[in-house]
Amino acid sequence: MEKEAKKTVSTSRLLSSIRGAASSKEAVSYHETNPEPQLKDVLYALLQKNGFQPKDIILESGIERSYFYHIISGNKKPSRNMMLRIGFCARANPDEMNHLLRLGDLPCLYPKIRRDALLLYAFSHKLSMAQANNLLNRENEAPLYREEKHE
Repeated sequence: MEKEAKKTVSTSRLLSSIRGAASSKEAVSYHETNPEPQLKDVLYALLQKNGFQPKDIILESGIERSYFYHIISGNKKPSRNMMLRIGFCARANPDEMNHLLRLGDLPCLYPKIRRDALLLYAFSHKLSMAQANNLLNRENEAPLYREEKHE
């Protein structure tokens, strides 16, 4: 039961424990029983939470099937735009999207960057990938994808 309780520790509470730890061993004690989150596990959990299968994301995002599976298996590192497309199609919220970006070793959405502010708006307002792409185009920002690939 204690192991289960540790899995629900919030990031801010964990950070507070690390800051107050008396030793480095104490600072990482949480990790002894809780493995680091993996992109594939977090992505699959998001899909399940929102009622999607990988094929749904592949179809909506326009990502080639084998490439998508290489991404979630960790064999390929996606571009930031590719990860954002997956996030939109999986109906991620802004926090979930930033978590996926972090796990993919990609820069998180940062509100002080204009394009990122538009993307955060799109995630917050549950815009579809196509709607977000149109928003970026209207605002003269780099799109998530070129229109000819998604007709």
